[in-house]
Amino acid sequence: MSQIKILLIDDDDTLRRVLTRELQQIGFAVSALADARDLAARLAVEEPDVVLLDLKLPGVDGHAALSAINKTDPDLPVIVLTGHGSVEDAVKAMQAGAYDFLQKPTRTAILEQTLRRAFERRALRQENVRLRRLADGSTQPTLLGDSAAMQDLRARIARVARSDGSVLIQGENGSGKELVARDVHASSARREQSFVVVNCSAVPEDLVHSELFGHVKGSFTGADRARVGLFEAAHQGTLFLDEIGDLPLAMQPALLRAVQFGEVRPVGADRTRHVDVRVLAATNRDLHAMIGDGRFREDLYYRLATLELAVPPLRARPDDVAPLAATFLRRCNARSNRAQFLSDDAVAALRAHSWPGNVRELENAITRLATMVDEAEISADAVDRYALQNARPSTGELPTLEIASLERMAIEAAMQRFGGDKKRAAEAVGISLKTLYNKLHAQRGDDSIESQ
Repeated sequence: MSQIKILLIDDDDTLRRVLTRELQQIGFAVSALADARDLAARLAVEEPDVVLLDLKLPGVDGHAALSAINKTDPDLPVIVLTGHGSVEDAVKAMQAGAYDFLQKPTRTAILEQTLRRAFERRALRQENVRLRRLADGSTQPTLLGDSAAMQDLRARIARVARSDGSVLIQGENGSGKELVARDVHASSARREQSFVVVNCSAVPEDLVHSELFGHVKGSFTGADRARVGLFEAAHQGTLFLDEIGDLPLAMQPALLRAVQFGEVRPVGADRTRHVDVRVLAATNRDLHAMIGDGRFREDLYYRLATLELAVPPLRARPDDVAPLAATFLRRCNARSNRAQFLSDDAVAALRAHSWPGNVRELENAITRLATMVDEAEISADAVDRYALQNARPSTGELPTLEIASLERMAIEAAMQRFGGDKKRAAEAVGISLKTLYNKLHAQRGDDSIESQ
């Protein structure tokens, strides 16, 4: 079993050294800080299981630190350390979300018992979350961010989830529309049933009907067996139609009937079948303009938009940039077994960017930084060099050439860092080993990579 990780925050040098030594002798892994400055960044790096927090700290006091921890990780247990005469402050901290409090000095046995209880509660909560995700069939990450815009979106998701009506989710590319759809499903009465996703722009036009509604054996050349469509696969569950604005006009009447009446007819079938499906659809297109141009049916729009959700772009919620960046960097650290963190100036540079590619662009930028920067601390200069140097107009789409160039740089840097070890390089870049081999093969004319 891995060691329980404790983050100790106390400005008393002597107490900090004594507690660190005692806890390490018991078997805990301990990181110690003298103050709570840059706490969010340190939490991302340390990833503690329990925090031991003194209330009387220079600069950022313990109460403010507790509030910051609760926002970053509400399930992270915080045990408050308090001196004599400050029990009232400790009680206040408990009311604000602290797990427990201990008076200084405290016996080692009591400290150990309290820490282990706190860890067990955190482990139990994490297991409950894992089981809930297994139950609703989703292991995808949920929406991140605690800005007012995201709190409002979560409240609207909760209201929409109580209904069984169709939902149209609108937002820019990379803003998290599929995560919104998954949260609606996970909060709905259909959570125990299937969540089926289809990207309408990725299905060839001549196969859309078969993909959505299925086909019978022999209904067309190559149909050597019957196929169940995605509507039937999602029976009693939720069907998410991503990029609905790209659905061919000829297919829209059949979709309208399926959404309105729950009737589908497989290709080649002589009768319709009934399905019970909740339909969620998403688009970054202006459907009203498409209706005016005759490219989207008005009746289908109103059937899909029984309920509507708008996902705010990242530039509209700058307070979410820092916690999102910390989360993405923590994932990179876990893959590469490193402990990088963003400097205050780096966070400020990230916040100042408009992020036309939204959360997806930010995640890509953090992956580049984690790959290209060798130092533990990522500076503002590195952000400007590797994350923002190719800033582009707000089109909502990432240029193919730019991505290929940056991906190439990331692969080169990872191959150099790990001395040509392709497995470790692939893990650092966040791609499979097979994908790395394919990309190296595609670039075999370039000695800068193949010679590593």
